[in-house]
Amino acid sequence: MSTSIFLLLLLQAESVFSQNVQGSVLKKVVIDPGHGGKDSGAPGSKSKEKDIVLDVSLRLGKMIQEKYPDVEVIYTRKTDKFLELHERSNIANKAHANLFISIHVNSVAKGSRCPSGAETYVMGNAKSAANMEVAKRENSVIFLEDDYTTRYEEFDLSKPELSIIFSLMQNSYLHQSIEFATEIQNQFNLSKRGDRSVKQAPFQLLWQTTMPSVLIEAGFICNTEEERFMSSEAGKDKLATSIFKAFCSYKTNFEERSSFHPTDETSEKNDNAPSKSQGTANQSTPAEPQKPNGATNPEPQKPKVEFCVQITSMTKPMDTNPNNFKKIKNVEQIQASATNFKYIVGRTADYNAVQETLKNVRKDYKDAFVVSIIDGKIHPVAEGLKLINR
Repeated sequence: MSTSIFLLLLLQAESVFSQNVQGSVLKKVVIDPGHGGKDSGAPGSKSKEKDIVLDVSLRLGKMIQEKYPDVEVIYTRKTDKFLELHERSNIANKAHANLFISIHVNSVAKGSRCPSGAETYVMGNAKSAANMEVAKRENSVIFLEDDYTTRYEEFDLSKPELSIIFSLMQNSYLHQSIEFATEIQNQFNLSKRGDRSVKQAPFQLLWQTTMPSVLIEAGFICNTEEERFMSSEAGKDKLATSIFKAFCSYKTNFEERSSFHPTDETSEKNDNAPSKSQGTANQSTPAEPQKPNGATNPEPQKPKVEFCVQITSMTKPMDTNPNNFKKIKNVEQIQASATNFKYIVGRTADYNAVQETLKNVRKDYKDAFVVSIIDGKIHPVAEGLKLINR
């Protein structure tokens, strides 16, 4: 790998981390209808992938704009035109988007039994042959591009230096991508679409985006019943609505986490301000009111900060028996929402100790990552570190 490419990727990784830590509002979303133009995508008996996903994408964008007029919705394409993969990710990167949503429909090789249901992918190493086949099919569009051998020669995760950069970039926003993907699958499950879960695979498209990103396979076009559903007006509207509801939930959680700033002056003033029930006697005097016997008001109680390793998250609760977690003991369940259950291990106030736990856990769960628990609720690790370093 050339030095210039290496430095560029390193800067992208740094940019990702900076955006995730500093961003407090989800203000830009890029919606990417897969395929287009000379690339029809997966063929159905009466429809084409490129047409279905364009319609679903436009409906989704309209829903977001109507509910959140302050959110800028950017499409990689709004018509039936061909876009090279690198163009799609460049659109998102140049816009400094907060979220990237690529919408596709699935298929299998001719002669294979065609399944049903929706699945959502995040960037990662494929854990099954089926996941790899999906990635290969979506990556194959590069062969329709001019000069693809030169443009994508760097996309080789077997190279040690690229693996380092990939790890930096992936870890910067992987948990956010998984969180959004989980919300999507929750909504598909609630709408009876068939939840084929959140998966990981090496998609060239997702690898180049510098923000939380997902690739949705909304159903199987090779399945006659699913093709009929996805081609219908009601079906496309239902798919767009499910993704939209997931977006709403993710946006709320993202902004609630980002607004958690205990060191912020405003927060400290609010913490120390008297409540209405206490009254506002002698407001012109800045000194604190004295308690009987000369005692002063106690210091505001500091939040309890702990760290742990998040192993996985599920849409339904699971028994924390070690047999369900590759023999890992003392797994705890934390319910983040009605359909989001997070599984953690190694809860401790010692940040260095949790790093050791992470090394051990990653032998079985390569995508595990450290989070902080603040007063019993899970937050990004950066927020816990801010508190203990005050």
